[in-house]
Amino acid sequence: MYLPSATEPAVEKENTTNKEVHRKNKEKQKQDNCMATVDQKVTIDCPWSIYSTIIALTFCIPFNAKHSLLSAGKRKYVQVCVQNLSELCFQLSDNSLKNSADCTDLQLVPLNPESQQVIYSKQSIFFVWELKWTKELPLSLQCLFSVSFCPATSEEQSLTLKPFTYEFQVENFFTLYHVKTEIFPPLGAEYCKTGSLCSLEVSITRLVDLSEVDRDEALTESD
Repeated sequence: MYLPSATEPAVEKENTTNKEVHRKNKEKQKQDNCMATVDQKVTIDCPWSIYSTIIALTFCIPFNAKHSLLSAGKRKYVQVCVQNLSELCFQLSDNSLKNSADCTDLQLVPLNPESQQVIYSKQSIFFVWELKWTKELPLSLQCLFSVSFCPATSEEQSLTLKPFTYEFQVENFFTLYHVKTEIFPPLGAEYCKTGSLCSLEVSITRLVDLSEVDRDEALTESD
């Protein structure tokens, strides 16, 4: 999202007062918006002028996204977390996750509500897809996440904004370990009760051999 900012002429000996005013306006603009910003500058050269005009552009990043891979037995899921970085509330709709490799043996089944969702300031919303495959999982998965958004206020819903996109790649997403936990009551007792000392049993089973990278990062037997 672009926020207009004041222009600054590209003159070597610019007035110090003008610099200070421009800096204060810029800081005030960021404080009022409270979004993560990216500053860019565009230089305009005119054939009838010996000076270049520099226009400062401030792009605000309303969202931050990250992904994770979840496993439950033989079932696998891709989760995308969208965090609202701004002080504004947005309305999200039409979320999608596509595999850019166009693998016909792999399906991404959405587990998200189809209705519109409101993401409030500093809030995070999670989207989940289940991976379903017929033959074998590919070695890597190229994913493109997309979601449409607009300000939640009725006065600004008419704004036309491009969808927010997030591209990522998942590799080696086979399950390495199977983890099982169980809690047992004390000897002679039938149930676990508050205040009683119970035992926790954790079973970790390696399903496949570690890759070279994972083997280098794995703990040694002495550890």
